[in-house]
Amino acid sequence: MKKVIITLLVLIGLVTPNIAKAQPFFDTSDAEKFFSLSGRIGFNTSNRTFPSGNYSNMILTSWGTGFNAGVLANLNFKEYLSLQPGLFFESRSGNLINIVDYLSDTYTKETHYEVDHLRAYYFTVPIMGVVKFNLAEKIKWMVEFGPYLQFCLHETGQNDVAILYRDPQSFFYKYYDAEHRGFDFGFKMGTGIRVFNHYYFGVHYLAGALNAWKNPDGGKNKSWMFTLGYDF
Repeated sequence: MKKVIITLLVLIGLVTPNIAKAQPFFDTSDAEKFFSLSGRIGFNTSNRTFPSGNYSNMILTSWGTGFNAGVLANLNFKEYLSLQPGLFFESRSGNLINIVDYLSDTYTKETHYEVDHLRAYYFTVPIMGVVKFNLAEKIKWMVEFGPYLQFCLHETGQNDVAILYRDPQSFFYKYYDAEHRGFDFGFKMGTGIRVFNHYYFGVHYLAGALNAWKNPDGGKNKSWMFTLGYDF
């Protein structure tokens, strides 16, 4: 027990000088430089939900993985406040499982089971407001929030998703192809830690606000993003 107390006292003695010369927790002074650049790289896990309706008994979507890389411009108005527009290249993926019991043309009941893997590539343009807090002399905690625009560059697997739709004039199901919307708008929110004024780790959630599918209409895009970065 004595050894533990002595160890704690030594640690307090080592940390106290750093606390004494640490910056204010909320620094309202002018920023040292107004403009700077940052690089980011990491991975994500994403999902594209499917709209509910009269075209399936059960549709399940699962979270897939992908990567992301981008650059950010930092417009630093104060030490605690920045505006951060950026450009990211993203890869997203996921699985869609479609299970339907339907009547065939011979009036017999059949079960349709379909699994499709989707992968898409995007340019994502976030515009984030960033509020910074000083945890220690060279450790900043950042809270980040803002809108984003997303443009689909290419997608694989979408053309293989066949949806069963129940014809209102009969009890039969008919096939048609699903169609993903190529543009999305949403909100990105998250938090990050920067150490030694350069090295960054962040976690963000991206919530799509527009319908993810054009045919059938509905569903949402959503993603968790984990990034490492360097602030120049």
